[in-house]
Amino acid sequence: MIVEVSEEEMNSITQSILKRYGIDFTCYEPKSLRRRIIRLLNRLELKSIHELWIHFLKTPHFINIFMNEISVGMTSMFRDPILWKQLRTRLVSDFAEQNLVNIWHAGCSTGEEVFSMGILLDQTKISNRARSVASDFNRDALEEAKAGVYHKIKMIENEKNYRSYSGAVDFSKYYKATGTDASMDLGLVRQVTFEYRNLITDEFERGFDIVFCRNVMIYFDAIAKVRMLEKFHNALKPKGLLIIGFFDTMSHLIDNQQFRLVDEQAKIFQKL
Repeated sequence: MIVEVSEEEMNSITQSILKRYGIDFTCYEPKSLRRRIIRLLNRLELKSIHELWIHFLKTPHFINIFMNEISVGMTSMFRDPILWKQLRTRLVSDFAEQNLVNIWHAGCSTGEEVFSMGILLDQTKISNRARSVASDFNRDALEEAKAGVYHKIKMIENEKNYRSYSGAVDFSKYYKATGTDASMDLGLVRQVTFEYRNLITDEFERGFDIVFCRNVMIYFDAIAKVRMLEKFHNALKPKGLLIIGFFDTMSHLIDNQQFRLVDEQAKIFQKL
């Protein structure tokens, strides 16, 4: 059976969640949010938004399950190799002499991007001078990112991306395979603090040199995107880098008084 969810029902559930839990889904892109809620309804074999809300009322921690389902992300290590090539060059040229490099992975999902950056920092000899924060509001994803254990089948794409980025074929030195699992070298993320954080509602610290927010804002409406860009601008140091996703079609929303595009291929912007 196909579950139908009306606009009124969407408004009702997002407002109810905001009122009860203080978590704001009202600014998420409606079509994307509806698809994910319908997927959850089908997975739980629920027939309506009403039945979903009963789940919320009867199960104290169901909000965590809901958030994890809604924020499921698809990612891989060294995704979009051109970015990592360009970023490696910039790390060497712009940060070689800097005493401390502050990095934020906003919406880090299951951590593939964080480990990619860890490898990059290691290769450029910057890891001992780096401090990173990796945040997400999917608690399950954060735990997976902390553990750094992935199914070996994921390594097929990861290794392919790595070869495109580096030209090398020695990606296996960064993980240990056991059975069906591949455990990443946790030394690559020793400089990383993993934090639960809601990008919409939480305050951000400041003083970052690099902020990643890749393919996260595609789920936000235009008003929320503008608000997020303002927050990222405040979080970055002057000349700090904002890196967005290849699917984040938001160039028309970026204030050219706040950011300038420094690498169109890699989607890298610099704070003015």
